[in-house]
Amino acid sequence: MYQKPNQTLWTGRLDSETDHQAFRHFQTVQFIDLENEAPQHGDIALLGYAIDEGVRLNKGRVGAKEGPDAIKRAFAGLPASTDLSILEYGNWTHSANDLMTSQQAFGHSVAQLLRHHQRTFLLGGGHDIAYAQYLGVREAYPGQSIGVINIDAHFDNRQEDFSTSGTSFHQMLTEDDNLDYFVLGIQRTSNTQALFDYADKTNTQYVLAEELTGQICPPVKDKLDRFINEHDVILFTICMDVIDSAYAPGVSANAVLGLTPYTVLELGRRILQSDKVTSISIAETNPTYDVDQRTAKLAAHFLGHFIHCS
Repeated sequence: MYQKPNQTLWTGRLDSETDHQAFRHFQTVQFIDLENEAPQHGDIALLGYAIDEGVRLNKGRVGAKEGPDAIKRAFAGLPASTDLSILEYGNWTHSANDLMTSQQAFGHSVAQLLRHHQRTFLLGGGHDIAYAQYLGVREAYPGQSIGVINIDAHFDNRQEDFSTSGTSFHQMLTEDDNLDYFVLGIQRTSNTQALFDYADKTNTQYVLAEELTGQICPPVKDKLDRFINEHDVILFTICMDVIDSAYAPGVSANAVLGLTPYTVLELGRRILQSDKVTSISIAETNPTYDVDQRTAKLAAHFLGHFIHCS
């Protein structure tokens, strides 16, 4: 079910009512109700996936459906350090009989926004957002090769008879011969050997978390650049559970020995140098388990930095 933008989330400290250099995002964001208005042309679109049904089906910790609003609330008060127009399109929730129906509805909205915006940012919600994002990207770019880049501790390539937060990339790889998958931050202790075997079978490229400590080494950068150059469109998604739980406790499956926020930020900035990246999703922010809004604030800061790359 679609929910129009909740404007009460968009508040913050008011430094000036007239000096645009002192504005914060709550002063500049525009609101569009997709039920009653057509998407408008603009630089940046925001759309929430307020759904954690996939997490429940994957036997994870529910609560991520509150993630989009928590991120928007944290983002609203950040300095508006760019002249790019930002349009907020509200959230999709889950009220259908099955998750796939909700994913298809969300994906159709994503396709609409991709046709009107330079970049579309999707805020989750469970990581089943990635499959819904894919449906929108494929609808918007029929016939083009898609390179899927995921920053995640998990492959999420599990085979099931229904959609969950752990099946998105298996679904993409099974359904689309014109798509390849690259994941950074994989933890050996978070994935069974069967998932590694499936990754090898499908020529999935991956970088282990232990290879991303400290600075990102040149071979990883080169591998990432080659992957981007080989595809027409890049679908970019980040699962917040890739980050060490000291920095991001509020996720559906918290990580130990995870990546630092600076590593994720550096990777994201490098990926977003390419104008082939038209959609970015940030998944698995779970306010139920957050501490001092630490994870929501981190996701909001990622959003701010990534918008600045646009």
